[in-house]
Amino acid sequence: MRRQIKLFMVMVILMSLVACAGFTKNTYRGIFLAGTSYDAAMKSVADLQGKGKITLAQRAEINKVANIYYVAYQVSVDALYFYEQTKTQVAKDKVIFAIATMVSKWSELAGYINRIVPGTLPEKLEGL
Repeated sequence: MRRQIKLFMVMVILMSLVACAGFTKNTYRGIFLAGTSYDAAMKSVADLQGKGKITLAQRAEINKVANIYYVAYQVSVDALYFYEQTKTQVAKDKVIFAIATMVSKWSELAGYINRIVPGTLPEKLEGL
């Protein structure tokens, strides 16, 4: 499963490098990557729990940290929606801040999971 996540991340990075686009298009892609990465991470956690590598108590703690990341992801989505409605610099700055926050929360989530089962997730959301 870890290999699949890493392969997926590499493919997304390559797609990002090939496609040169503006702020909005790149942001949509980055947010898509963030959401897809979250889904893959939680599937990996479920697989690890199913294999007995993560206890029920550890899963509950992972879910708490994952929820913080997911909220940051949703804030990024909302910020982009607001930017699309207004096209102001202030709105653009909010998108950038929201994505930076989301990326830092990914690092916290990945770090937490990797402390339990090393090497499960990449520490950084590549392509953002």
